[in-house]
Amino acid sequence: MRKVILAVVVTGGALTPGLAWADAREDVVSGIQRCAHLTDDRLWLDCYYGAAQPMRAWLGLSPAPQAQLKLLSEQPRPTALPATVARAAVRTGPPPKPKSSGLFDVFGGSDVVNNAPVQSYDLKPTGFTITLLDGQVWQQTEDDADKKPVNWYQPASSMRVTISQGAMRSFNLIVGDENTHHKVRRIR
Repeated sequence: MRKVILAVVVTGGALTPGLAWADAREDVVSGIQRCAHLTDDRLWLDCYYGAAQPMRAWLGLSPAPQAQLKLLSEQPRPTALPATVARAAVRTGPPPKPKSSGLFDVFGGSDVVNNAPVQSYDLKPTGFTITLLDGQVWQQTEDDADKKPVNWYQPASSMRVTISQGAMRSFNLIVGDENTHHKVRRIR
């Protein structure tokens, strides 16, 4: 019986801070929306810092300066997100480089790019460089270029590549249905 009571108390205690944290987060997001229409970068940042006050209070941090809080109180409550916020959410350029998965990098991992179309490629004696449609640029390692030079003649638009994490933080590129993988590194 004691174990059941202990389990209920621990579970209830674990859930309660999460609920309060969610409320603080919602208050911060609501405040940030009130700063979105500011066009001056310094004023927007000050307002943004003021909007974080509910989370600062929840975490027991020092309060935001009065000037930042005043900016937040002067802003009207929006009914919808302004267009500037929607534009800021749109990314341009290639996706971010893959992150290291720590200890498991020793064994390799999943696909980073799966059957992606190629925009262009460049063949040199030191290896090839492939540019994908989303802007990623991958280059063959020099060691791999010495061992496995390529002679591609097909147009880039007809090629598709799959890149997966290899062992020891390396990446393996396979073109189409070839059985040969090439060691590559991402340069952009």
